[in-house]
Amino acid sequence: MDQINRDNVIRNAFDAADELDLSRSSYRDTVNSFLKKMIDEDVDSGDVSLIPRQSYESALKAKIIAKSPAVIAGLDETIYFASRHDLQIQSDFKNGDLVKSGDILLRVTGKAAEILTLERSILNILQRLSGIATTTKSYVDTIAGTNTFIVGTRKTLWGLLDKHAIQCGGGLTHRLGLHDAAMLKENHLAVLRNSDNPDALRNAVTQMISAYPYLRFIEIEVSNADEFRAILGYLKNITAPFPFVIMFDHFEPDQIHTLINEAKSKKLYNHILFEASGNITLDTIRSFAESGVDVISVGALTHSVTSADFSLLIESN
Repeated sequence: MDQINRDNVIRNAFDAADELDLSRSSYRDTVNSFLKKMIDEDVDSGDVSLIPRQSYESALKAKIIAKSPAVIAGLDETIYFASRHDLQIQSDFKNGDLVKSGDILLRVTGKAAEILTLERSILNILQRLSGIATTTKSYVDTIAGTNTFIVGTRKTLWGLLDKHAIQCGGGLTHRLGLHDAAMLKENHLAVLRNSDNPDALRNAVTQMISAYPYLRFIEIEVSNADEFRAILGYLKNITAPFPFVIMFDHFEPDQIHTLINEAKSKKLYNHILFEASGNITLDTIRSFAESGVDVISVGALTHSVTSADFSLLIESN
């Protein structure tokens, strides 16, 4: 398998771009439910700042400006959200675009009351999701020129919206939930070992393949070289209609490089994809990419990201 074909296998396994689009009813319903809950919690029994009410019934224009450079995400979701509240939004940008400080990201038209009531929710959407996209792009840029992809994890606050923002920054989604790919991590393996069945892992994997042939992948975590060799030997005798993935958890790059070369020497490299994970930072990620892994999963893209800095301003008549 050449690198182009391997890249296609990686994308098919780790990128759910086609599922995270507002044209898909499932994603649209997720966005609508999430954003409705957001505004319902914020407004509750009413926006008490809008007094006297008649002062806020007039139509006006506002703009959202970038106060620092950012990669845009959440734009489609914001426009969809605003349109359901009688606001019109125009933008010269699209998700994935880079904006610089001072750029007008959005122009908003509608009643003053609607704009002011939705202001914080709209900014929250754009700022958090653009923060994720911006952070993701910094990781993607750092490993440019390698054959490795940056992927997210399930350490999200906003679920599928966070996953979509990773895509806007050039990353891949990894699995969307517990339903579309199987990951046998440390605790799963501990349960199987404690079953006292020496074939527990084999039985588990073969039953998964039979029950869920549509999975994106089956991934098994290893924490040392002996576990890697055992899983490598085990997987060589199993076939599936999707890839197997071995995840190196808290390995050093040099050790990963050596073990992947072992897989190549045993003619098993094309049978398996390789992932690195575990406290990998922007400072260390290049060395992991150069180790030969196919993907690097980074929880920090979503669980502790810094939001982008945007502001909404009412325009003068």
